[in-house]
Amino acid sequence: MLTPKQAQFAFVPLVVTLMSGVMSFAMTALHHGVRPGLVSAWLHGWPVAFVVALPTAWLVLPGVRALLARATVDSVPARERVGRLG
Repeated sequence: MLTPKQAQFAFVPLVVTLMSGVMSFAMTALHHGVRPGLVSAWLHGWPVAFVVALPTAWLVLPGVRALLARATVDSVPARERVGRLG
């Protein structure tokens, strides 16, 4: 089993693996067509997609988190928190 810190570290590579696989398959099927050799062409292109996607995710993710943190509002208005713990 993974610790929470290990799971957090593994999250991005796992999501990138799945997303790059799905996207590379969709693009390969679109350009190659559903015919013999599709799986071979897909498996040839998938590593390229992964090598591009993983560093991109690591570079973009902190900015996306910061942007969402600024765009997120607290669901409990401040006046309702007065007198409450938390």
